[in-house]
Amino acid sequence: MTVSIAGFENYKRHLLTLLLLCVLALGVMAQQDTVKSYIFGHSLLDHRPPAIPTPSDETTVPHWLYLLAKHAGKYYGSSGQYGFLPQHANLPPISQWGYDSVPPVWESDLEPFSAADFTTAIITAGNFMQWQGPDQEYPGDPGVTPINATEDIADWLVLQEEDIRIYIYENWPDMAPYLSGGFPPSPSDLNNYYSYTEGAFHDWWLEYHDALLTSRPEMEIRMVPVGPIMADLLSQSPLNAIPATDLYEDDAPHGRATLYFLASLITYMAIFEEPAPADYPVPAIIHEDLADNYSATVDAVWTALSDFNDQDGSSRVFFNDITEVNNVRLDVDCLELYPNPTLGQMTIEGVLMPYSIQILDQNGSLYQTLDNTTDITLDLSTLPSGTYFLAITRTADNKVYLEKVIKQ
Repeated sequence: MTVSIAGFENYKRHLLTLLLLCVLALGVMAQQDTVKSYIFGHSLLDHRPPAIPTPSDETTVPHWLYLLAKHAGKYYGSSGQYGFLPQHANLPPISQWGYDSVPPVWESDLEPFSAADFTTAIITAGNFMQWQGPDQEYPGDPGVTPINATEDIADWLVLQEEDIRIYIYENWPDMAPYLSGGFPPSPSDLNNYYSYTEGAFHDWWLEYHDALLTSRPEMEIRMVPVGPIMADLLSQSPLNAIPATDLYEDDAPHGRATLYFLASLITYMAIFEEPAPADYPVPAIIHEDLADNYSATVDAVWTALSDFNDQDGSSRVFFNDITEVNNVRLDVDCLELYPNPTLGQMTIEGVLMPYSIQILDQNGSLYQTLDNTTDITLDLSTLPSGTYFLAITRTADNKVYLEKVIKQ
């Protein structure tokens, strides 16, 4: 059987369209483009005011989540409140948090919680309760335990918003017991502190999460292991060279902007179920060691989250199977496209020349084909704003790289 060149090109285009539709179907299943979160939190999620003033809300997790999501062409809005689990379980909640940039989701004085259409709830326990099990009563709150308080919150949430995703935010522990000579910690103090964060402290959260998975299996409550991932990264080169006083401001320990940025990277990847944007321009307020190693840090966090499973091998973090999306989309050699999102001009870097490029919209309709070009600059300025896909084919072996692009 023979196939004409025109017939082969039509066949290849058909295959690309099918691949695109597969990616779109998996992407809808595995990723959230819009996250509207309510946070039952405290100062390890929102620390204001910091001891050293910052330009905006850089010592809060929602601030960085918003900026990361915006850069990735996604939406993040948030409302929340201060307290510990016994106070949070005194329902309904009261929206207390507002930000310079982060869009608010709910005005508790004006409307019921159910009217806000939250997609996500983030719940965290205190960081000083881990000396006893999560099934033990809080001192001063008879009958209230971390587990049953969280169950009460979760039960109330699903009555308000049936499909809400609930995450347990594993924070980082009180530092005071690990200081040999007061704050700031010595290197050996930090090593002991990080060992505890990854050890007995983390075990408490696993017991807490396991109890919730057992008592509320239908909710599929997930967990974001912020503390132990940060401890692992900060105890190893190159981030272990960051001075403790550039990460922490006291022994509580409240953090500087760099610590909350790192916590936000972990949280972003967990709730959006994708790596943080590779071309995010890390601002100068973040310590240069983290900024200079941003890409490697993102990769390390993504690997840690991907490997964080329960005893049955199911993810403790993700609601969907992220491996299928990654296997489809990362099919060939390393390739980088930037900036993304773009106003029009994009640069392509990688070992793919000569190659052809097809630009498709979300329905698989072909906008433009560039054949056997060696130009590494792509001009999308004439296209309407929206989401597109670049199907890049290396002509030497017909390998295909498919990448989502946001045209602003």
